[in-house]
Amino acid sequence: MRKVVGENFTETNHDEEQPASQASDITPLRAIILCTAVFILCIAISIAPLSRLAGADYFRGVSISGFLTTIGAWLPSDLHLASDAHASSMSTNTIIFMLIVALAFLCYGICGWFIYHRMSQSNLPSVMRLVWIGASIAGLLFIFCPAMLSHDAFVYAGYGRLLAAHHVNPYFAIPAAYPNDPLTPLDDWRNAPAAYGPLWILVCSLVALPAGESPLAYILLYRALGLGAHLLHIVLVTAILRSQKCSPQTIALGTLIYAWNPLALEESALGGHNDTLLVTFMLLGILLWVRLKEERTLSNLRLRDYLPSLIMFSLALLVKFTAAPLLALFLVLLARLSLSVTQAESTAKEKPVIFHWQPALIIFLTGGLVSLLIILLFYLPFWLGHGINAIIYSFTSPPSANSAYGSILAAIQAWIRVHGLPTQSWARTALIILSQQRTWSLINLVVVLAVIVCGITAIWRSPGTRTLVMVTLATLGALLIVTPWFFPWYVVWLVGLAAISLPFVHSRMGHALVAAAIAFSASAFFIYFFFHDLPPIGGWIGLTFLTTIGPPLVVLLIFASKRHSEQQEKNSSEESRR
Repeated sequence: MRKVVGENFTETNHDEEQPASQASDITPLRAIILCTAVFILCIAISIAPLSRLAGADYFRGVSISGFLTTIGAWLPSDLHLASDAHASSMSTNTIIFMLIVALAFLCYGICGWFIYHRMSQSNLPSVMRLVWIGASIAGLLFIFCPAMLSHDAFVYAGYGRLLAAHHVNPYFAIPAAYPNDPLTPLDDWRNAPAAYGPLWILVCSLVALPAGESPLAYILLYRALGLGAHLLHIVLVTAILRSQKCSPQTIALGTLIYAWNPLALEESALGGHNDTLLVTFMLLGILLWVRLKEERTLSNLRLRDYLPSLIMFSLALLVKFTAAPLLALFLVLLARLSLSVTQAESTAKEKPVIFHWQPALIIFLTGGLVSLLIILLFYLPFWLGHGINAIIYSFTSPPSANSAYGSILAAIQAWIRVHGLPTQSWARTALIILSQQRTWSLINLVVVLAVIVCGITAIWRSPGTRTLVMVTLATLGALLIVTPWFFPWYVVWLVGLAAISLPFVHSRMGHALVAAAIAFSASAFFIYFFFHDLPPIGGWIGLTFLTTIGPPLVVLLIFASKRHSEQQEKNSSEESRR
């Protein structure tokens, strides 16, 4: 029971400080409301320069799309930056679009700073509603934007129509074999078989049923699917952070990091890329895993415990093969957690620790076999009746497997096309080797395996969710640095992992990986900046990949070199044991 004096003092003090406290709470909330309004406005006015750059005739007659272009119609369409009228107009709108994207990232960053450093817990529910409002409205604006930065929707349409309309196998038939199909001329990959996993091919065939032969229907359906996945990811990120017992500020910040990320929003709701579905299964698997850890200890893992997460990670791989590192690392984590130590060994510290390897081997092989069966279950219906050589060809023939774009390899090949090979024997030999696809495929494999090996070492030392997420983030980031085939929407993988990594960023490397992922989501827009190769922007050799991968690498080095306090390192150690 409190004393009366204490009660009177508390009431008087509360009455005196209430106006000041309310004022301090209202100011950050007003700032976030303003950021929300400006963020939505940025998306709205960006539609005009986007439609000038990559307008799509399929939206003619769609009244809402015509209205959206008028919001930013006041923006200049030609600043006379070049003597050629077309080049000047395209460069003008490219620069304006990039400036608007930069302003959207600025609002994104300011809002995150206010949430984490200035927002009181009482206002966080209002902040979460604002985050949802901003993401939902911005996503809807993108859905009806009459512009296309990518034609992937038509590539997906080609796969779907092969299966649903022409009843042939997309892995062993090509859209070009059906020239009378109205979608075939729109498909940039019509001369190649399907490049994605069978789960995505099934999704494409389902979309083809209602879309029929309408290009606009495919665009809208894939955009709607992308926005739906983006909004689902917001729910999943929030749930994962709550399962990790994060503070309300951390939950709100992590939700914002994914929900408002301009690249994730644009590539989901405007591009409609299948990478969003890949992220869906990754986040679902991680959520199921952290909830399992909440419910029971993991000293005696059974198949039914980890099977839900294993299924989700396998389905992610069946959308795109880039989920393979996460699946492999998860199997290693399961094996490490299953290693048992006898009571005598754990209490007698002077004795060496002896692990029992049989449970670890069993769980690793069982998990791997189950995952393999899931993968074969989806692939076998497409493979039946085809030989090994034909199956191998189906994996190696798509452009992404034998061409280069937006990468170091693409820059080297462009340099050779412009300048030719040098006369010096050593330089000539080096350039010839480095200009070959198989060289960078090998480099890609070596780099990814090296990071995975380091990740396995980290998992061995600190087997936990933190290590799994961080190592996966590092592996996929390294993959995007050295891959021969790079597009901006690949970075969405990193954004999804970065958003759920906030509970684990007490260490230098944790800060560095998350900061680099966010920087990568901004620098990836330079692919669009140099795309048209028109004056005065130009398309200088090497700038595309340097401006894309340079900033995240610099940010990674800066944050990795910063010193952290002993308390931060202690917190990191505690988080890693979760």
